[in-house]
Amino acid sequence: MFEVASLIVTNLFIALIIGFILGYIVAKSYNPAIKTVKNDDSFQIKIDAKNIAAINPIFKRSSPLHFKPLVLSFPRPTGKDNLKKIKGINSKIEADLNNLGIYHFDQIAKWSNKNAEWVEAYLVIPGCAKNNQWIDQAKILQTGSETIYSQKVMDGEIEVD
Repeated sequence: MFEVASLIVTNLFIALIIGFILGYIVAKSYNPAIKTVKNDDSFQIKIDAKNIAAINPIFKRSSPLHFKPLVLSFPRPTGKDNLKKIKGINSKIEADLNNLGIYHFDQIAKWSNKNAEWVEAYLVIPGCAKNNQWIDQAKILQTGSETIYSQKVMDGEIEVD
């Protein structure tokens, strides 16, 4: 009985080996035709550092991404703050800051000097945030107090475009 079982197992093993060999040979000889398709609608984009920085200023060497300040996807339900109350921010810069995700005084108040440098490089306004002390003004404005400049803006003495 044992001899018959070992003979069956041996025959099955031999059939397995023959099956693997035949499968390998058939698979090796099978070469599906690969069609190459040429796209006539192709176009070339010339990419260099200048173009990349123009498309996305995050790639400027002077503005490393890890100094980007905290941004929001949209303003809080209370509405966005009037950033033009900060000296040095006009309606264009306010729109750029909003597009970047900065809507509130407390966001600017939490900036470090490196964050301010990043925003200056991103918006291409070198020295504007530091020279006009945006961070210090935002710290005052976030508490609900007014600066002399913001009070003049509110009273209409200074017109910010």
